[in-house]
Amino acid sequence: MNFLKHALVCATVLCMTGCVWLRDLPYRDRRRAADQAFEARQYILAAARYESLKDQYPETPIRQDLLFRQAVALYSVASYYEAKDVFGEYLEEFPHGTYRDDAEDHIRKIDVMMSRATPVEAKKLEQAKAKNDLNVLMKLMKDHPNDWRVLDAIGDTYWKLDEYEKAVEYYYEANRIASTYEERELNNGRLILDDEGNPVPVNPQVLEKFEVERQPVRVYGLHTYKARNLRDENGGDIQFYNLTGSLRNQGERLLLNVQVEVVYRDIANNILDVDRVKVGALGPGEVRSFLSTADNYDNLLNIVDQEVEVFWRD
Repeated sequence: MNFLKHALVCATVLCMTGCVWLRDLPYRDRRRAADQAFEARQYILAAARYESLKDQYPETPIRQDLLFRQAVALYSVASYYEAKDVFGEYLEEFPHGTYRDDAEDHIRKIDVMMSRATPVEAKKLEQAKAKNDLNVLMKLMKDHPNDWRVLDAIGDTYWKLDEYEKAVEYYYEANRIASTYEERELNNGRLILDDEGNPVPVNPQVLEKFEVERQPVRVYGLHTYKARNLRDENGGDIQFYNLTGSLRNQGERLLLNVQVEVVYRDIANNILDVDRVKVGALGPGEVRSFLSTADNYDNLLNIVDQEVEVFWRD
């Protein structure tokens, strides 16, 4: 009899565990990714992932874990207002939850920190920014360490001095405090995150590299000429308007199914003809020429301009 009771208890536990396991299955990989970011101290990324999980799966049995970890992640990047809201949400949903004492303790700490972190007076900040006075800005930062506007102003000042790496440190710290999610725009495009999640200044050299990757094919050496119909024994009339040019893949990836589209226009910008030339694959650094011919027009002499656009797939 005892054996049967024991077997029944085990079966019940296994069933419950199995149910949780099955309910956890749809988002297990995403939960693991969020936890990995949290353990690696990539708190902004972790907070964003926990937020997404708890919104998409509100009935999950691990909801209190998601809430608490999201709140801790926000607290760790000094996003105190957001962290306090999430800790409060946790206590409201789980008043006797596993992390109740820790959540209450964090809220007390946040109240103390927020009372000390008073925003800097706007007038003082504007005066310091106008003068690009690093000494004044550094003093303001010491007095107001959690005011992201001061850090942002310091970043602007270093940027104007062409000290990009130094500027990035302060831009990143400003975003660390001001932003909850890494998806938010970073300092008006002056700062991006690389594949490893590290901050990179978008200086002119970086912008040039991005532009090459965005539009890797350069079109150059364009020449136009008119041609006769060679099938006519007497040379024939001029019937074709030709455009030749070259393509160069300045990027670092192989481009497949490259095609050149040429639009021929008249003086009123009306389209007279459209020709699409197949070029094929174009490897990194490779140069290929192309020839486009317009033969569908009211009068060849009306063609005064052409637009060239290149298409491909990776």
